[in-house]
Amino acid sequence: MELSISRISLRTRLLLMTALAFLALLIAVLSAYRTAKASAYYAERQASSSVGAVSREFSRGIKDAETFGKDGKMPPHIREAFERYADENQRSTAIALGAEREVSAGLCSEKDEIVGAIYNQNFSADESPYIQNICKNPGENNLRRYEFSDSILFIETVKIVNEKNNIAGAFAARSVGKSGFFADRFNFLTQGFLLLSAVGLLIFSFLTMREWRGGMLKIEHGLREIPNDLSERIDEPKISELAFLSREINRLAENLETNLARQSQLEKDLANSEKLAALGRVASGMAHEIRNPLAAMRLKIQIAARNDFDKSKLEKTFAVLNEEIARLDRLISKMLDAGKQKKLNFESIAPNEILRERLDFVREKSEAQNVKIETDFSGRDEKINADAEKLTQVFDNLLINALEAMPNGGTLKVNSIEDANKIIYEFSDSGAGISAAEKEKIFEPFFTTKDEGTGLGLAISREIIEAHNGKLFLADTEKGAKFVVEIRLCTRNKKSGSNDN
Repeated sequence: MELSISRISLRTRLLLMTALAFLALLIAVLSAYRTAKASAYYAERQASSSVGAVSREFSRGIKDAETFGKDGKMPPHIREAFERYADENQRSTAIALGAEREVSAGLCSEKDEIVGAIYNQNFSADESPYIQNICKNPGENNLRRYEFSDSILFIETVKIVNEKNNIAGAFAARSVGKSGFFADRFNFLTQGFLLLSAVGLLIFSFLTMREWRGGMLKIEHGLREIPNDLSERIDEPKISELAFLSREINRLAENLETNLARQSQLEKDLANSEKLAALGRVASGMAHEIRNPLAAMRLKIQIAARNDFDKSKLEKTFAVLNEEIARLDRLISKMLDAGKQKKLNFESIAPNEILRERLDFVREKSEAQNVKIETDFSGRDEKINADAEKLTQVFDNLLINALEAMPNGGTLKVNSIEDANKIIYEFSDSGAGISAAEKEKIFEPFFTTKDEGTGLGLAISREIIEAHNGKLFLADTEKGAKFVVEIRLCTRNKKSGSNDN
């Protein structure tokens, strides 16, 4: 399986980078320590090797000095020793040392003491007694190692028989400092710096990751809460980059809140403009509706005046006048009902039960018109918070409109569907349908396609459904007309002082 780094979160990447850096520093510390130990090991090997080389030179040094002294042919370092030292002991020691300038050397007498001076005294006062004591028993090629707190002393002795000069043996010694973890200052400082760097990296990474995680949690919390409440703001994290990001998110939320407030105001202004435009249409429709009753009333009064106030004819005239006045009263009442804010009486109801009751109410009328009613209540009988009387008014209006659209028979389909958090009701008829021009005005007050009617039924029904935070609209269909009602489950109108769950 291919591993893509883009799938790894930034937090995980930082943790991996920190872990790898910390591991690299630990490896560097161990490498420095091993290097120091190796250096100490090789220093000891070199010291013991140089001491051994000097001891071997002592074994033949005196004889070589005599041989070279006789024929006069000698290497440069031996010639230098002959020219520099007249004393045979000093000359032999200088020849044995040769190029090993860091090795101390001397000769031991038969009396178990050092003859003459010790050449190249490269050792400390603590090591000196061991040099003095070694001459008391100069064994043959016997390398001895003495370890001190800050150094290591290598001493090797060799027996030399030279009765002429009272020489019983020779010694070679070399002292090297310990190159351990604490003895070598440079290595100690290097390893200490690496160790401190590793610890510092670990602490710094821990603090950074803690602040980073805390800042990201604040931003994540804000991003979850801001869509629900635009007044919510993110507390700025301590990390500057995250603080900048949170400030930008807060600024966007503030701008969005301002823009939404402006949009709401613009929508209100637009709604008011639409209301004013609709008011003009309502006034025109109202004048048209009122003109007919007034004309009828005026005609009846004129006829009554010409008939010399015949009592029987006056009674008919007054009956017509009362009927037209009642018609005007109903018209004005509906107009006022359409325009005023309704106070809804919310309660827990089952809308499917109400719809079944209203279907039973219109079933006799549908049978008389040869209209077949088909129902499909696939949704559960959920309860909602609604005004039962107003909802009944909406159902009655939609059912009666559908039946009036099919005077010669047809099919009325009523479906109840539950979708997520809302109930959807569909009222489909097989009538003549509604033209495109009429669809745009179907919900406007006083617009009607019937010979008789106020044109307020759909307008009032839509206002009732919107007061329930729902929707009433005309859906597209191939034949007839289909009105759709959407009502949210457990919905109560906020304007009426109720909840919207």
